[in-house]
Amino acid sequence: MADFPIELRQLVDAPDLSFTDDQVEVLLAHVGDLDPTIRDDTVFTLFERGLDEDAFTPAQRRTIAKHLLTNRGLFTAIDQPASDAVFQRTFTALLTAAVLDNDAQHAWLTTVDRNQFFNDALTYLVREHDQRGWVPDKGWAHGVAHGSDLLGYAWQHPQFPLNQTPMALATIATVFVRQTTPFQFDEEPRLAMPLIQALRVGHLTTTQLNDWLTATDQRLWTNFSFDRGPAARLHNWLSFLHHLYFLLPKEPTTQQLITTLSHHYYQVNGYTN
Repeated sequence: MADFPIELRQLVDAPDLSFTDDQVEVLLAHVGDLDPTIRDDTVFTLFERGLDEDAFTPAQRRTIAKHLLTNRGLFTAIDQPASDAVFQRTFTALLTAAVLDNDAQHAWLTTVDRNQFFNDALTYLVREHDQRGWVPDKGWAHGVAHGSDLLGYAWQHPQFPLNQTPMALATIATVFVRQTTPFQFDEEPRLAMPLIQALRVGHLTTTQLNDWLTATDQRLWTNFSFDRGPAARLHNWLSFLHHLYFLLPKEPTTQQLITTLSHHYYQVNGYTN
């Protein structure tokens, strides 16, 4: 941390935040820093507080949005083998989610920029193939979790186009279909949360959710075997269903459907008759 400005570290505990333009640029330059004490404890903490507490000037907020849209850190080296670039992507995802959340409250993004962020949220989880969660000495990569957070804040945004709801559902299904190993770092509840967020604001109907659950379940059972990949996908799906059941607001039809899908899993695996 020797080359990271001490005044920024000290701002984390400041009661009243404000930033110079140069400080904003430094924060943007360290979004994907490999030192978690800089990236998590300082940079993202300050971005989150700054947006929540309206500590950035309107011009600084625009600078942050422009940086995200111009530098495309969300997709840095995303089609290449797993590398440290994942931290740039996943923490860009979290920052983009925070920007969308702030815009939902204050409506300062342009329509063009906002729609690009929506498109990025729908695209990122499909393209992110680095499945690592906790990385020793470097902290949380957590692409599935952070991508789910981004999708949730996009989907619940007042300006999210409802004709994109099927794409949002397809994005989550894609994560389950392509997974070949069991999740290890609580990805399942993070994947459930975008559905909860969309339901709360009426951007997803119970009928749409139930139809998607039924179709995705059928898709995952197609050509099922007890080989590692198919078994892991169904294990992840069952865990997701159970998290969704308890996170849902009272939705009797959906909870009954989840119960039915769960019993089918238990029957196939010989736990019940």
